[in-house]
Amino acid sequence: MRLKEIISRDYFKLFIRREGKVVLGNRYSSLWLLCCVLITTFLAIAFSNASLDYLSFKMNDPFIKWVDIKIPYGSDNHGFEMSLGDDEIKSKYYINNSQTDKYNYTLFGTANMSSTNLRCRYYAALDSAIVDAILDEDNVVGGVCIDKSKISNESYGVIITETALRNKLGYTGEVPAYINYYCYVSDPYIAATQYGIELLNDHYAMSPIPVLAVVKRLPTNMDAIGTKYFYNSDKAYAFNLDTEQYHTSFFYFVPENVDVDEFVNDLEQITKEHTSAIFFTLSGEDVYLPCVTCYAKGDYVCLQFDYEDEVDFAVNCDIAAAVAKKYGDKGVKRIYNYLGSDVSTDDDDYISIHFNELDKVSEFQEYAQGFGIDIEMTQINAKENFNEVSIMANILSWSMIVFAIVCIILFIINLLQSYFQKVKRNLGTFKAFGIGNYELISVYVLIMVVTILAAVVISLGVTYIIELLLPCLGLVKDAGFGYLALWNGKTIVSVLIIIAASITTVYVVMRRLLKATPGDLIYDR
Repeated sequence: MRLKEIISRDYFKLFIRREGKVVLGNRYSSLWLLCCVLITTFLAIAFSNASLDYLSFKMNDPFIKWVDIKIPYGSDNHGFEMSLGDDEIKSKYYINNSQTDKYNYTLFGTANMSSTNLRCRYYAALDSAIVDAILDEDNVVGGVCIDKSKISNESYGVIITETALRNKLGYTGEVPAYINYYCYVSDPYIAATQYGIELLNDHYAMSPIPVLAVVKRLPTNMDAIGTKYFYNSDKAYAFNLDTEQYHTSFFYFVPENVDVDEFVNDLEQITKEHTSAIFFTLSGEDVYLPCVTCYAKGDYVCLQFDYEDEVDFAVNCDIAAAVAKKYGDKGVKRIYNYLGSDVSTDDDDYISIHFNELDKVSEFQEYAQGFGIDIEMTQINAKENFNEVSIMANILSWSMIVFAIVCIILFIINLLQSYFQKVKRNLGTFKAFGIGNYELISVYVLIMVVTILAAVVISLGVTYIIELLLPCLGLVKDAGFGYLALWNGKTIVSVLIIIAASITTVYVVMRRLLKATPGDLIYDR
């Protein structure tokens, strides 16, 4: 007899309704017990999923494949650096590329015009794999990032972490297009009287530096990174604002919310009010400033005095003050076209090597020791530990699934056996009246499947609610990862296995119990 015909019979529906209540127990105790087992199982699976997602994030961290090698004093770092360009060496140790960089504590101006040190790394090149990883959209905060096509290895800008920008420099509102660099002024008297530079103390002022991007984190927990060109130019006093050439012109960054034509007209009018010197203005694409281009959208404006005209540079202070009074609150910022220098003044502190794979790093460490250079293996060991923990988390997850299935199978067997002892006389009577084993087994399979499905739905719902509540309570890992991640392929597989195991168990148990004849069941033989 087909299952569809069995289910359509009235006595079958009545049988299921009444027997279902008995199977579920007093006040659905069997259902709630099953829910407790499944909730525990799904919590374990969700915790395992979240842990594996977090470990995968850490293990695939692009920064971890960058090995920073501290260049010790007296080592043959030049020979070592030259060898890293050899194709045979790169192929042998799976090296992608390498670059040198400088590490330095650098003074930057805070939002309240004081100063603080930031830990900075100055890379030889910003058009590199490590910078591509740093500027990945998952690492950039709020989309604050310069167009990668505008990144220059001769930029004076910095890529800064949100923590450094907010907590160390004190910028709490909108991310500024430029932050201040704490710079030395060689002749404070000329700077103050002739150029109108506002000094912070006897020999220091603030020079605007473009923000290239704001990110969540940087390699080796740096606060900011820039170019070695920036570092070398600073050593060559490029940011010394009492340089006359910086005051023969005005450069302004005009954000997109300000009408650039209106600003140019106002700038020209203000300049005419303060000096009779001849000047001309440029704006838009006519002003090319790659070294001081920032992340924000806007235009650049240049007002240039005639070189042959005598200019009293003291009017710069009045012109700058008048422009700042009218446009300062709108984000207009006076900048400078700094005179740079790419002449290295200091030895490099680090060689950074990007590996495609980390399998040969231990062998590479021995190779580097031949040049008197030791490689810090902490981050490599950390990746190995991540692999081990990942395997353990997977084992734990599948072990919990197996444990849950075993518990559910034992629960069903015990439930059916105890229930069968109570009703086997009735079942014997049913068989005597012609109801076959297939029909009876179908009844209990359907009852248990409905019970299992109800328990699964309730358990998944409770687990998902817990997953949503934990972040509200502040229980999250770094990078926004939670402690639970229920919805995963493993969860679906476990649900299907639980349902399949339950159906199989009910069928096998009931088939074995119903093998007896109607007489044996009725007379308990």
